[in-house]
Order: sequence, then C-alpha cells, then structure tokens
Amino acid sequence: MYKVLIVDDEQNIRDRLAGKMPWGEIGFEVAGSAESGEEAWQQVRRTQPHVVLTDIRMPGMTGLELIDKVSRQFPAVKTAVMSAYDDFAYAKDAIRYGVKGYLLKPIIREEVMELFARMAKELAAEAATRREETTDMPQPAVKQAEPSPYIAEAARYIVERYKERILLEDVAKHLHINPNYFSTLFKRETGYNFIDYVNEIRIRRSMDLLLATGKRVSDVATQVGFSNFSYFNKIFKRLTGVTPQAYQESQGKAALKAIGGTPTSIERFEAAGAEEETP
Repeated sequence: MYKVLIVDDEQNIRDRLAGKMPWGEIGFEVAGSAESGEEAWQQVRRTQPHVVLTDIRMPGMTGLELIDKVSRQFPAVKTAVMSAYDDFAYAKDAIRYGVKGYLLKPIIREEVMELFARMAKELAAEAATRREETTDMPQPAVKQAEPSPYIAEAARYIVERYKERILLEDVAKHLHINPNYFSTLFKRETGYNFIDYVNEIRIRRSMDLLLATGKRVSDVATQVGFSNFSYFNKIFKRLTGVTPQAYQESQGKAALKAIGGTPTSIERFEAAGAEEETP
C-alpha cells in the first residue's frame, strides 16, 4: 500500500480526508496527518510517505514552502495541493514545484480518488522501472490464463452489486481475505485497480441502457450506481471518447468503435463472475 500524509490546519478537513475516503480501493493508506507545515515536515522525515497532500494557506510554513522542502530533499515523494482559493498564481507556483494535482475546496470525493488513482499508477510504473534497472535479465510478467477462485468470486459479486455502493473492503470481507492482499491480487490478475474495474462494468451497463431504454442520461447514471452525475459523464467520456448524450443520440456508433479496444481482461473476468452475456 502507498502512504499519503494529509496536511491542513482545519481538523474537520483532515478528519474527513483521513476517515471518509476509501483509500484502500486505490492502493493507499493514510500514514498520518498534520495541522501545520512544520509538523508535516517532521512527519515526512520520519515516515517518508509516497504522497503529501497539503493545504496551501497555513500559519507558519505554507503548503508551497513545505512542497519546496520536500521536493529538494525527497524528490521521489509526490505532492498535491488543495486550496479554497481559485488563484492562478498559486496554481502556477504549484506547477513550478512539480505537484501532481490541484484540488479546490470544498473537496469532491471523486476528484480525490481520480487524482490518487493516477498517482498510484505512476508509483507502480516507477517501481517497475526501478526493478528493471536493477535486474540484469528482467523477466516478463506472466498473466494467468484463468482467474483465481478469489477473483472469479469477486467478479460475480461486483456484477451482482454494481448498482450499489461497492467498496474494496466489502468484497475482501465477502471473500474472507485481507483488503490489502485482495487489492494486490485483483490488480495483478485483472490489470485493473478495483475502482477502475467497477466503473468500467457500470459504463458498459449504461451503454446498453442508453440505447435500449431511451431513459434520460441522469436516470441511467443513477441506475448503474453513479451518485454523482458529473463524475459519470467524465468516466463515460474517458472510456468511450464521447459523452453519454452524444452516444445516445448517435446510436452509439462512435462510442462502440472507441471502446472496442478495451482490454479483454475486463470481459474475461466479468464472464467468470456472471452467466449473463457480456456486452
């Protein structure tokens, strides 16, 4: 699991980020929290987190000053900022320090998850590169021809409950295995982070519903498990190349062509978990 340090001078924000975000779904755990830049710096030196998520405006050492120190002494640590002030000057300075994301308050759960899912992929890619550099004859990763019983059951569980709120911890509990182990196993066998897999299942179902039922896009989003309509739009366009509205109006031709190259693992593991025909 990757470690994130949360820094903000407001306790309610620290508590919400630490306790309300499903970090385990994207391979993270909260290593700690700090109410000031000075306290955060001491924790960075002690715990060496993979990511520091910090507010910009804080008494004493600001978030940007903290990021500057971190980037100089711990260049491998990734940083992201959050601020209640939509100020280009702050964003420009943050970019100069190499931050990976800029979140505006009030913090939106989906934006946090999307940002950290992206950073998890970067961290994994960097780790793979380091392993290759330290191995004289790197061996290619071997994919399993068939999913393990754990993953087959997880796929069945997801297909049955994709309309509901599904957490990685819920599936791990259903399988009676450790959530961290399940997260690693799921990624290794499917090639997907858990949240990306669930989202793709939902988008595939929404494509059927948009064409077959003629329902409003917002109604379809809710029916397939998205509580946030804007997030549904964003994920749909990222996976298909078009908006849900455009897909529905054009009978899905452009989107079907775009999603045709989706990795076959999503179909293979979905098939392992359900008898219904994969779209």
